[in-house]
Amino acid sequence: MNERTRTIIGLVVGGALVVGGSLATGYLTGPRSQLIAGAIIVAGFAVGFLVLGEFEFPE
Repeated sequence: MNERTRTIIGLVVGGALVVGGSLATGYLTGPRSQLIAGAIIVAGFAVGFLVLGEFEFPE
């Protein structure tokens, strides 16, 4: 898989997580469900930033 394909797939997955988490906040009730929906949104942004190379991992 080349770099461009990896970037596109990663951004689509990250976007889907953000949209899915946002929709989940409207449909789910209760504090635990809201926390999980928020975590899904944060995970989506983390995937997006990771794919774009914004994070540098120490070796």
